[in-house]
Amino acid sequence: MEEHRIRGLEPPEGVPAANTPVLVALLDRLTVTYGTLVFTAGMIVALGVFLAFSGRYGVAVPAFLVCFMTPVSLYFGYVLLAGCSPMRKLTGKPFRLVSGLDGAVVAGARVSVPFDDRWLVVRLPAPLRAQLAAQRRIWVLGPFFLLPGVIVPRRGVFRDAPVKGSTPLTPQPVSSGRMLTLQRRLLASYYLLAAGIALVAAAFSLWIVIDFPDRRSALVLDARLLAALCLLATIGLVITAVVMTRPSPEPRWTELAVISGPASVNLFGMVTMKGRTVLPDGREVVVRAGGSDLSLAANIAATGRLWVLGVPMAGRTAKAGVPGHAVFGPVKFGR
Repeated sequence: MEEHRIRGLEPPEGVPAANTPVLVALLDRLTVTYGTLVFTAGMIVALGVFLAFSGRYGVAVPAFLVCFMTPVSLYFGYVLLAGCSPMRKLTGKPFRLVSGLDGAVVAGARVSVPFDDRWLVVRLPAPLRAQLAAQRRIWVLGPFFLLPGVIVPRRGVFRDAPVKGSTPLTPQPVSSGRMLTLQRRLLASYYLLAAGIALVAAAFSLWIVIDFPDRRSALVLDARLLAALCLLATIGLVITAVVMTRPSPEPRWTELAVISGPASVNLFGMVTMKGRTVLPDGREVVVRAGGSDLSLAANIAATGRLWVLGVPMAGRTAKAGVPGHAVFGPVKFGR
């Protein structure tokens, strides 16, 4: 399969980063979304503190609100202040392509790339490390960088030396089956994290049932129901994570041509695309992309190509991606 046919979306050379499809709209939408989350979580934390001092709702309810919403507020506040906002200010400048990556080294999840007499240290999950080792290029703008086909910017750190204990990042081709396995294992780790959060929520809910002063309150019944749902969710998430850790066979890709307009960003910050394609059986259908992977729809709209795992069928949802890239997500075919 020729490389130019599977090339993913990359920033245009020599022009401002604002010309990269979807990038500015995505940063603007995420800034609003994250800002709203930070404000809302902060208000809930303040409510929890107020309830704690009022003493009318016991200890468990305010502790639940403070313990859950404080990390949410801090995390999205950090992403907003250290990620979206400063990156948005740099979009008037062009990305700089760093290819070859001669001298690049890796220590665990951290990759150190030589850059203008310094080292850009970036933290990458396993699928992106595998892609970087195979493709040997990144696009840099200030402390931010993009990998080919990946539209979401990541932030690195400039240092005078690479991370201690690093070893050379050797060129290493990666098969689609290996990339899919790494992606599934990464998702499995997220499911396990969600299972842990659900388990903690169940424990807090049971604490509320025991601690709440008014035993006849509807809140006690709601807390019992929430505890049961969280326990079920924990079991389901753990089972899903275990299933997803299994190695994936080498996938069979089906390439489709797609006619669509540019990708857009919806109210929830997801990149979406709607177009038309012709299935292998000759049927022309509408295709929609937009889900967990923000890069998939942008790649389809920018390249006019859709790569589906397996054989696509009208009226079904299929898993799609970009061969050689850590980009996977769902697409929906109309009838």
